[in-house]
Amino acid sequence: RAMAASAVVTIALQLLLFLVQPNQADGIHFDLGARSQKCLGEEVETGDLIVAKFKSMEGRKLTVTVSDKGTTLYSKTVASGKFTQTAKTDGAIKTCFFNTEALPTSVEFETKKGIGAKDYSGVAQKDSLKPLELELLRLEDIIKYIQMEFKRFEANESQQARINASTNSRVFWLSIFSMICIVGVNAAQIFFLVQYFRDKRFKDM
Repeated sequence: RAMAASAVVTIALQLLLFLVQPNQADGIHFDLGARSQKCLGEEVETGDLIVAKFKSMEGRKLTVTVSDKGTTLYSKTVASGKFTQTAKTDGAIKTCFFNTEALPTSVEFETKKGIGAKDYSGVAQKDSLKPLELELLRLEDIIKYIQMEFKRFEANESQQARINASTNSRVFWLSIFSMICIVGVNAAQIFFLVQYFRDKRFKDM
């Protein structure tokens, strides 16, 4: 029974992981010239966990700076390293790499965000969790993440609805104003035409 339950939990976990696939590891390689800098941005939302690892393939010393809206979160000069941050606000976290040496280098940079960033193996060792308990914990975290995403979606929908309502109201009053202007211009034209023909008739008499 325990094996069957573990299999069911594993399948459910895999299905939910498929739904949150965008939060898995995202690794890139790029070249960095001598004494040059390259910056990368990562869009995050409040509460997102971000774990990143970087490495100069040639062992060059890199000055790596992580900032959020001008606030420095991490800054070190090393050949390789790792940093972990939790987003305090929505927006983009910027990571800049500066090659301090006079030779070019190739940089390996890997980021994990959301559920994919959590170290479940460390949690299992710390809390002495059994495999099934660990799977249930991961499943619980995924469900919480999905619920949070639904709340964010609802909040965005509500904000969009308010924007649409405000826009519709402005368009309505702009239409009314435009109609008043058109009627006013037409009325003025008719008035001046009537005056013109009246004056012309008096002159002809």
